[in-house]
Amino acid sequence: MINAPTFQQTNWILPPQLQKKLEKHPLGKNLYITEMGFSTENSPRSLSQPKGSPHYSLLYCAHGKGWYDAGRRIPIKTNQFVIIPKKMPFSAGADARDPWRLYTIQFNGLLADEIYSYLSTDKKGAPRTVPPLVGRIAQFDDIHHHLDLMNNIENLLYANFRFYSFLGTFRLTVFNYMKKGADNIIERSILIMKQHLHTQLTLADLARETQLSASYLSALFKEKTKYSPIQLFTSLKIQKASQLLKETKLSIKQIAQDMGYTDQYSFSRSFKLVMGTSPKQFREERYLRRPL
Repeated sequence: MINAPTFQQTNWILPPQLQKKLEKHPLGKNLYITEMGFSTENSPRSLSQPKGSPHYSLLYCAHGKGWYDAGRRIPIKTNQFVIIPKKMPFSAGADARDPWRLYTIQFNGLLADEIYSYLSTDKKGAPRTVPPLVGRIAQFDDIHHHLDLMNNIENLLYANFRFYSFLGTFRLTVFNYMKKGADNIIERSILIMKQHLHTQLTLADLARETQLSASYLSALFKEKTKYSPIQLFTSLKIQKASQLLKETKLSIKQIAQDMGYTDQYSFSRSFKLVMGTSPKQFREERYLRRPL
């Protein structure tokens, strides 16, 4: 039996003729990967682009440490990433004592500039820290697998569609439900909220349920979700109310009561603040299911 080799470093490059196809394809031209690779701690990867790349370069350190130099050397630690602009000369390498597990992707397309602006680090080039999501690496592997099947344009399109989702994991600012500590408190609080959508849950009630001070819980929510606990609770209520408006024939008054509102007016006001329209308009103008 022949033993399969263990790849500790791999790379994929988009052939020029396929790039031209993607650039002309109505679904492929907006964002596409031009190069992709990864390396393990046992075979750390170094990068050098002395003249810069014509594409954006994403460097993600999943474990260990390293650095990149685009005018000055900046360290990159575990769960940090940086996107290097087009045509910017740079080099990068692993830390000698704690070498990184590095994932790299170069990309381009009509939306590449907007993607860079959305995900880019500060003007000083400091890496951004992100939560260590399990699904991020699984997406990377799936993208890489389909890029290897590049003779089929559908595989290329699939890989680049998946790339949008992969990039989205680098802007997750809410919380990681797999983590403990503060993120777990947020997840537990949201579960409590969902179990009490029919009530008038207050910040004091939520603080008591989580055994935390109201001030700490409020500050934690604003840091992790950009909302206060009650704002998020109201949003969850309105999402549930929207579902009831869309899928049932319950009266608006009944739905308001089911969502813990004391009167239909306060419910309608909250609904409009969240959804931008009144419950009646939501049901009648856009989402009411009419018989065939």
